[in-house]
Amino acid sequence: MFKLPGDLTVETFLGQYWQKQALVMPGALPRVRPAITRNELAWLATLEDVESRLVFVERAGNRRCYRAETGPFDPEYLKALPKRDWTLLVHDVEKHLPAMRSLFQLLPFIPDWRIDDLMVSFAAPGGGVGPHKDNYDVFLCQGIGVRNWRYTNDDVADDPGASDDLALLSEFVGAEDVDCREGDIVYLPPGVPHWGTAKRACMTYSIGMRAPRASDISYALNASTSKNEDFYRDPDLVSSEAIPGYISKHSARRAAVLLGLPDGQHDEIAAALGRFATQNKDWLKPEEASTDEIQTALNILQSGGRLRLHGMSLFAFDEQMLYVNGGSKRLARDAAPLVRQIGTDRTLSRPVGKGGAKAETVRWMLQQGAFEIPAIS
Repeated sequence: MFKLPGDLTVETFLGQYWQKQALVMPGALPRVRPAITRNELAWLATLEDVESRLVFVERAGNRRCYRAETGPFDPEYLKALPKRDWTLLVHDVEKHLPAMRSLFQLLPFIPDWRIDDLMVSFAAPGGGVGPHKDNYDVFLCQGIGVRNWRYTNDDVADDPGASDDLALLSEFVGAEDVDCREGDIVYLPPGVPHWGTAKRACMTYSIGMRAPRASDISYALNASTSKNEDFYRDPDLVSSEAIPGYISKHSARRAAVLLGLPDGQHDEIAAALGRFATQNKDWLKPEEASTDEIQTALNILQSGGRLRLHGMSLFAFDEQMLYVNGGSKRLARDAAPLVRQIGTDRTLSRPVGKGGAKAETVRWMLQQGAFEIPAIS
């Protein structure tokens, strides 16, 4: 976990800042580890199944305009980029490089179903994506270099001249203006206008949250689509909810309030929330295991080997159900400790037998693409 400033505790952070106000945390980390190099980030941006963007800053007098291009990019094109005024952004880095997922351990007080992805950006001097606001919480962890952040609690008008592919705000003078160096973290709750500009070539590691809209949960509930576009919120979050993989009863109650539904539908709402929380992007869904691969995996466990959760796999559970990659299954009591252990370790290294609830649960998880598929010799 990163270092909170002063005598701030986790519970104080959650009570005073989470989903309420921004917080700058200088020196929160000695350095960002694991890290990724500029060349590794550029390599990811050349791949077909990786979501990437380039944002260019174009200057006309005192006005800055922003233009975006979408990857994948040709390696030679990336090598020929100018010396300044551009940013390369790559989404879902932890799904392509699973070792990077360990950065999520910086936030052990946030339920991991609320963490969406790790976006990594490299910005040349002067680079940035322009003033904007997000619908989700984000922790901006500064890697190498220096980035200036401006942010404000004031309302900022949309930029009428922005291109259609960038939802930008008008330029503003921030109520807060801070230069971030390696190891500094900025936390921003949803809706806070902010604007980052590289003062020196820099890497920023953005841990972004996920929060369903009411219409998302309604759709997963197989109900008529809600017209309510408000986002799920949990400003009353407490750290005891942050059990790896676990979706708390409080989460389902918050979703019920968002939908305006009675608590009597708790189980259905919880299941809808679980399915949403584990729904993969279409191009990031692991392949389901075949019958032969399932048997090979079970044999590996039986002989003392281990299975690892696939880097792209999304996994969660509550008191009643297990959720994997958008699918759901009733959680057998005998399998619950096993599922909790998988949530904590993201690996499975114990025999589960040939029958019974544990073996059935692992078979189902393999069918959903939960684990890395072992090679069949």
